[in-house]
Amino acid sequence: MLDEEHLVGTALMPDPLPAARAVREAVGPLGLDDEARRVLLVAAVAVVDRTELLLAASGTDIDTLMAGPAGRHLHLVGGRFRFHHPRIRSVVHDDADLASRTAAHVALAEVHRKADEPLIAMWHTALSTLAGDPLLADGLVELAEQHLARGDVHRAHEVAREAASHGTDRVRARAFAVAGRAALWAGHVHDAVVYLRRATSPSDSTAPAAGAPDAARSLGIALALLDGRPDAVVPEDAAGPDRAAIAAARKTIRLLDGAPGEASAILSEVAELAPARPLGWWFDGPDEAMTPLAEAHLRVAQSYLALRLGNISEAASVLDDAVERLPVALAFGGLGIALARRLDLVRDGHLRRATTALEASVPGQVAPVVRAATLGDRAQTAVFDGRWVEAATLLGLAAERGGDELRRLWLPTPDPVELLVLAGQDRAARRSHERLRLRVLPSVGSDTTPGPYSGGPTHTSHAGAGPGAPPAGATMSSAGFSGGPMRRRRLDLARAELALADASGVNRARERAVEASLRVGSTFERGLTELVAARSFARLGLPGDAAAHLLGAHELFEESGAKAWEHIAEQALATPGFVREAPGPVVPAPGDAPGRAGSAPPRPDAGRPRREPAARPVPTEAPAEPSGGPVIDIGEELCGQWSDLLTERELDVARLVVQGRTNRQVAANLYVSVRTVEVHLGRVFRKLGVRSRTELAVLALRG
Repeated sequence: MLDEEHLVGTALMPDPLPAARAVREAVGPLGLDDEARRVLLVAAVAVVDRTELLLAASGTDIDTLMAGPAGRHLHLVGGRFRFHHPRIRSVVHDDADLASRTAAHVALAEVHRKADEPLIAMWHTALSTLAGDPLLADGLVELAEQHLARGDVHRAHEVAREAASHGTDRVRARAFAVAGRAALWAGHVHDAVVYLRRATSPSDSTAPAAGAPDAARSLGIALALLDGRPDAVVPEDAAGPDRAAIAAARKTIRLLDGAPGEASAILSEVAELAPARPLGWWFDGPDEAMTPLAEAHLRVAQSYLALRLGNISEAASVLDDAVERLPVALAFGGLGIALARRLDLVRDGHLRRATTALEASVPGQVAPVVRAATLGDRAQTAVFDGRWVEAATLLGLAAERGGDELRRLWLPTPDPVELLVLAGQDRAARRSHERLRLRVLPSVGSDTTPGPYSGGPTHTSHAGAGPGAPPAGATMSSAGFSGGPMRRRRLDLARAELALADASGVNRARERAVEASLRVGSTFERGLTELVAARSFARLGLPGDAAAHLLGAHELFEESGAKAWEHIAEQALATPGFVREAPGPVVPAPGDAPGRAGSAPPRPDAGRPRREPAARPVPTEAPAEPSGGPVIDIGEELCGQWSDLLTERELDVARLVVQGRTNRQVAANLYVSVRTVEVHLGRVFRKLGVRSRTELAVLALRG
């Protein structure tokens, strides 16, 4: 009953859906008499859900409806009706013969005409005309264009197809053009190609069709989407909310590396745009709404920005919602697929069923950078299994095929140099480090590479090229931005040097890596830097320092939602010899208790004597009451390094926060108000370049 295009979402599903045997078995016997069957059939073909129209068209009253068998299958609330389940509608519609359906449309047309709703009356009249009526075609095309202007692409497609069945020559070609454009913006690319080709090459006329140039442009977009071109859809192709959404999405992708703050501001400007309408009744909702294809671009960009800032949980939440409703696989040449795969691996350690289904929905090809990202996914899985050489090799291949575009997208990825060090291939690691160093050093004076939408000149220069020239082999990225991902490269270089550092240089290398990750502003990347530092200190026989960094990595991974990486840190904490065992019991933070919200999950070594962490960060809004107890000395040593940066009172606040005290507890200890504590803590955050209590504790742990 459904072909492959229907199943992958590139062709509009029939409405209502066919009543297959499985559907009938799920519904069971409906137990309808003739009157109930007539009422439900009118409800099944209606496009407005007002109860008074249903009663008038079916010739019944509310008491009879509620007392009869039809009332068991309809929800009647607030003057509106709907089926208990769409499957019932499918069965009722499928069981009716052509004469019964025609009679239902005739009755609805008359009711809407009396209600002074001529457009809806015209629709039902068209469906009750068996032979077709060219006089209806013009009005139906105008009605379809109204739906399309409102962003209701599904209704626009349906009405335009009906108009094409009634019209001839120019009107029919115009109807095909509207049907094709509606299918395109709904993400039904195969339908779009079929109807737009009919609009641009009408078989029954040699005269050029009205709207043929627009149809030709839309056909080019549809074919580019099938070809996996990242730049298939640009703002100039759209209008209204669609134009604003696509422009914001493309600017966001351009600014991911150098200006995520600017990207956040751009997205905030379009946050109030009406989302795409679900398939529903006519003329419901706002006057304008995004179409599904435009919203898919916007949601992919929002998810990428959350990932860029290290918020894995938010990135996954945005994308999960989009995958259920929108043609995500078409946005930016399939970048949403690469994003969904990597988020699954970082969050769950494996691909989920929804992501597998998203991959299967690709109508044609995907961009080369998406195929390269698949190699990175395999490398990620190899890292989880400890197969360092395989992971480093796969990352090298991915870099050859995706290059700067992959790094610019900030997909969570381990560092290839560190992987080679872990594999014992120091010579290969140093060669990889040297290649990276040569790419970064010519642009030491630059921090970012503004794209064409950033409003500023490009300051980066590369060996053998003038200022602003891209590196050799660089290409336009998937969103059209140029230049190299300099923050990404510098962080890679800093972590590579940390992984290769000897005992005399490891502290300096750690400082550079931390500074680079702070500039990046990503919670996840901060965690990855802490993990690299922990492994470096462990390799050099410094388990105490390794323990501090490992605890910091665990907390940062937990905060970002990277549960698979959090598990890696837990395993390292449980590895004998990796960290130093505590000489005595742990002193808990005031108010801390097992199972409390925000605490780390139980670790595999729960039966061993617990190690002494330097401090245990707790959530900002922990609900514990103030203890009024003495300050634990552990914060004195950890925070002493900040005495040149902070005032005495700010240092007191920082010490207590690092110990795990809440703002209320800090206020009780220092005999000040909670508001005063909040002010001092805000200044501490700004001076030390951290954004949360967790990052402050990690900074203290690092010593």
